[in-house]
Amino acid sequence: MAMPQIAIRLEDSELATLDAHVKAGRAKSRSDAVRQSIAYLERRRQFRGDAEILTRLRDQSQVPYPDLESIPTGDLSGFDQ
Repeated sequence: MAMPQIAIRLEDSELATLDAHVKAGRAKSRSDAVRQSIAYLERRRQFRGDAEILTRLRDQSQVPYPDLESIPTGDLSGFDQ
């Protein structure tokens, strides 16, 4: 599938940020860094939507995950070992 090409204007500092991500190996290219940023923005939008739903349920005194109610709270420091 051919991907459309777009042209964008960036500040020198923004371009330096992309290049730093590529140099550090966090992105394969500038394009990859931009795609990762777009994916991050989309995940953030989805998480905000989820947070709004959970807040609404809390405000209505509803338990969003009733199956988890039986899990004890408190010191879970050794849980991931």
